[in-house]
Amino acid sequence: MNSYELVMLFDPAQGEEKMGQLVSKIEGKIKDLGGSLSKTDKWGIRSLPVRLQRHQKLKQAYYVVIYFEAESSLPAKVQNTLKVTENIVRYSIMRAGPKPAVEAEAAPEGVEAVEVGEIKGAEDAVGKS
Repeated sequence: MNSYELVMLFDPAQGEEKMGQLVSKIEGKIKDLGGSLSKTDKWGIRSLPVRLQRHQKLKQAYYVVIYFEAESSLPAKVQNTLKVTENIVRYSIMRAGPKPAVEAEAAPEGVEAVEVGEIKGAEDAVGKS
């Protein structure tokens, strides 16, 4: 199974209730086709970074992101549904790769890590006096 992200943009003029129904419809379609939903994020209304060709008057959109896991054939089937669904301004389905683990940077050769506030060699200097 692969992880995917579906980003959808809606016209905010259509109302919260209508957008909720559309999101539920798309979630149901993903489940019906054999996918499993991980999470749905409703980002709310945000400014569009560029003008959309078909929606020149639209300056803001309501963003929704659905995270799901499915076989590799499912995104094409979901995309077919999204193409014919009205009121979705723009959408994008992307494969979400595994999140890389943050690796600690290796210290350059000859450099030793010390505790904060510790001065390397201070104990030797105190012992000599």
